Amino acid sequence: MARILSYGAGLVGSFICDELSKSGHDVTAIALNHHDVPMLDKVRNNLSFSLIEQDATSHLADCDLSEYDLILNLLPGRIGDSIREHLISNGVKVCDLAFSDNSPDRFSELAKQSESSMIHDCGIAPGVSNMVVMSEQKGLPALKSVKIRVGGNPVHQDSEWSYCAPFSPTDVIEEYTRPARIRMNGEEKEVPAITDRHIFIAGNHGEMEAFLTDGLRSLLTNPDITCESLSEYTVRWPGHIEKFLDLRTSGALDEQELVQQWAYTTNRSEFTYMDISITQNNGSVVHWEFDIPGINESKDRLWPSMAVATGIPFLVACEALLDGRIQGIQSPDNYYSDLDDIVTRLRISGAEITRTELN
Repeated sequence: MARILSYGAGLVGSFICDELSKSGHDVTAIALNHHDVPMLDKVRNNLSFSLIEQDATSHLADCDLSEYDLILNLLPGRIGDSIREHLISNGVKVCDLAFSDNSPDRFSELAKQSESSMIHDCGIAPGVSNMVVMSEQKGLPALKSVKIRVGGNPVHQDSEWSYCAPFSPTDVIEEYTRPARIRMNGEEKEVPAITDRHIFIAGNHGEMEAFLTDGLRSLLTNPDITCESLSEYTVRWPGHIEKFLDLRTSGALDEQELVQQWAYTTNRSEFTYMDISITQNNGSVVHWEFDIPGINESKDRLWPSMAVATGIPFLVACEALLDGRIQGIQSPDNYYSDLDDIVTRLRISGAEITRTELN
């Protein structure tokens, strides 16, 4: 049994903490506003981990991290990034899901000095997407292109946003506004978010819209991934991003209102979808598709799809850290050998996952 401390316990974080606790670990989570999350009201009496309602920064200042075998960084992007240096300097093992524009790789030397270990970006995308790309690249010549499309959405459209945020809505807004770092024709560049908009068929869900966002992360910097073009797109129902752009152009965009309007509710069926198209230089294509069902579509499912889609790869990463298989600061594409295990666990949870070769 390991002693685990989690900073953050929202929808995704609570699923992770609960699963670790049910596996026999002693888990304590530090989280504010836990009682403001409707989903957690529904499951609170069944949660098996300990919860302390406190600001993460203030708790961290007085906490002896050496008492714990593993630290989880499950905070929203900017907040999570602000505590990374402190965590790493304490020589602890860290499983990190805080998505920000700053990569933890900048603390690699500090991690060596403190003998700290961290795996970051270990969710569905970035995370599983990185692992898929590396598994297809390994042993092959340079790839021609990689296109990743991913998003969590309600099963049905509505007359408003056709969206409910399965994780921090503020992180979603940052996705829509932060420039997207991509590779195009061998050149790395930044392009405005929400460009290259296109309609495509998202499996059995029909027509959806994809647009560029900043999610490639370590795929752009890993020297073992040789690819002429790399891009990642967020997937939404048609009309969603047009409404966002119209409000922004008119000056009527209120981020606080969006946080409220996009809040996750338990009365909507939702799903998480991802496809990855990898084109080799000979023109052949490998196409992966992930479709993770939501809470109302599977009667034995207590958690929303994004909690499961993100939580399962994160749990596998926790196991790798506790087993001593992660040294220093690693990204999912550095450590991808657990991909088959993740795919198996996602399928057990109800996900449909296919890999197709097209010539």
